[in-house]
Parts: sequence; C-alpha cells; structure tokens
Amino acid sequence: MATLERVTDGYHQTSEGKVSQPAELLWALTVSQLKARYRRSMLGFMWSLITPLFQIVVVGFVFQQLLQHEIPNFTIKYLCGLLPWLYFNDTVLGSCPTFLKFREVVKKIYFPRWLLPAAVSASSLVHFGLSLVILMAVFRIIGVAYHHTFWFVPVLLLLLVAMSSGLALLFSVMHTFYQDTEYALTSLMRVYLFVTPVFYPTEEIPAQYQYWFLFNPLATICEGIRGCLLRNELPRIEHLAACTLFAIVCLAAGVFYYRRHEHELPEVL
Repeated sequence: MATLERVTDGYHQTSEGKVSQPAELLWALTVSQLKARYRRSMLGFMWSLITPLFQIVVVGFVFQQLLQHEIPNFTIKYLCGLLPWLYFNDTVLGSCPTFLKFREVVKKIYFPRWLLPAAVSASSLVHFGLSLVILMAVFRIIGVAYHHTFWFVPVLLLLLVAMSSGLALLFSVMHTFYQDTEYALTSLMRVYLFVTPVFYPTEEIPAQYQYWFLFNPLATICEGIRGCLLRNELPRIEHLAACTLFAIVCLAAGVFYYRRHEHELPEVL
C-alpha cells in the first residue's frame, strides 16, 4: 500500500505537462503488483512455471490413466488451451477487488484510476509470457516444426488481452458498488471453463456441434492457438469476426461503465 501511494503521489505531483506519465505509472503499478504477489515467497516467479506444470500432470493423470481417454498429443493440446485460460481467469477475477483493496489511495489521491485494473491485466500478462516458456520447451521436446501460421498467434493474443482488459475494468468498477459481483463471477467462470476447450480439443465434440461451439470467443482463441501451432490452420473468418466483435464490446463496455461511475468511486469507497 505504501509503495502504491508513493507511486500515485508522484504522478499527482508531476502529471502536468508529462504526456508519457500514465505509461510510466502503469509500469510502476505493474511492478508493484508483481512484487506484492511474491513477497516472502522463496520461489517467486518460478510459481508461474510450476502452476501450469502441476495442472498438466494432474489433468493428464486423470484423463489418460484413470479415465483411459486417449487423446493424441494431449499434453501440448491441453497446454495450448490452459495458458490463455489462466490469463483470462487471473485478469478478470483478480481485478474485481482492485478498487476496494486500494481504497485509501483512490480516496486521497487523484490519478487515472483505470490504471489499477490495467496493472492487474499487465501483471497477468507477465505471468502468461513466463508460462509460454513451458510451451516453447514442450515444442522443443516433441519437435513441433515452425510454420507461417505461427505469426497469427499474436493476433489471437491481442484479442484475448482486449477482451480480458475490458472485462477487468467493467467488473472492478461493478464490484465496488455490488460486492457480490466477485462471487457470482467466480461461479460463472467455473461453468465457462467447461464450455471452453481447455481440458479437451474441439475435435472431441460431436461434429454437428463443433461449428457453433466455436462462436464462444474464448473457444475461438484456445482452439485457434491449437490450430495455428499444431495443425497449421487459421480460425474460420466468421468465428474470428465474432471473437473480434466480442472483444470490442467488452472493451467499450468497460470504458463506458468506468467513465460513467469514475467520479463516484471515492464516495462509495
């Protein structure tokens, strides 16, 4: 809290005439979030690598050993869906209590308050980048060959970041006014996990449902990443268009709701 107050107070004192200051503040807030997350942790950033590895081992054991469900290249397919899901989940849920957590700073100092949920998104993106190290290592082990479709993955990741950041801004403000938002959202995310191809590839779904199933925006991203990296396939244009539209709507809804209620935040807190 003290670190955040020093950062925002520095912005308050020097904001006039410095166009780049919000970017500098976002960087400082992101670093502050990362330091706070791993304070008094022996392994620190290594948890970003350990967590997905542990989940792969557990889910792989359940699906392939206990359930005897043989999915070819299960580990790599699961990892391609798990990493974007973890970023989405951590960003959206992690942003909910942001304004409540830093209520004293929000009430005392004026600064662009949207930077608080944006810093949550940015810190989750750092973890996502570190987790990609595991994906590249697995690719190296199983000998996945480079293909030009790899270059489309950043487009999918950009849509993922826009979608997650918009929802993070929306729900962080909403949770400030309605503090059961986080509980409801946690339940919805658990349901959403099972209708998104994280634990399973889309080809495991009956063929007559696959086309419609991929209109789920996160399914387009998870399965799109699998297609680009493992099958050298790009997402269908209609699925990509629906995902793009959803990301724009999420971003617009977050900005609109924030601007409408920004002036009320210090009073509510």
